[in-house]
Amino acid sequence: MAYKNVLLLQVFLKFEAELCDRELKALARAVGPVSKPVMHDKRHIGYVIITGETAQELVDRLAFVLDADNFTDYTAVPVLGNPAGKHGGFNSLVTRVRLAYAALQSSPAKQFAKSQILVEQRGRKSAPAEMRVKGDRDRQTPK
Repeated sequence: MAYKNVLLLQVFLKFEAELCDRELKALARAVGPVSKPVMHDKRHIGYVIITGETAQELVDRLAFVLDADNFTDYTAVPVLGNPAGKHGGFNSLVTRVRLAYAALQSSPAKQFAKSQILVEQRGRKSAPAEMRVKGDRDRQTPK
C-alpha cells in the first residue's frame, strides 16, 4: 500500500466565491472525492486532501485548473496530525484534518465492518456467500 499524505490546498480568489462557482466546481472535480472543503471566506477556500502525492505533485497535476483567471494564488502544504484551534472541534480545518488522519489509521477490517455485508468463504472451492450482518440497533419504521 502506498504512503498517503494529508495536504491542505488553499486557494485565493479574485472575486467572491459565489461569482467563481464554475472554477470552484472544476477544482473540486479535478481534486476528486478525497477532498473536503474547509476555511471558507469571501475570497478564500481551503481543501483537506488525502492523497499519495507530494504537495508539488498535487499542484502540478491541478495546474490546468488553478491557472484560471479567477484564482489569484494557491498554496499546498502538508498538514501534521494534531491540529488545534481557538474553538476546538468547531473549527472545520481541525475537524477535517482529524477525520483525514482517522481515515488513514483505520484498518480495512474497520472499513469492512461498516458495510453491513459479511462475505464468508464456505469450503475451499465454493464461491463466497453474502450474509447480512445485524446492525448495532434495530430500526423501527415511523408510525
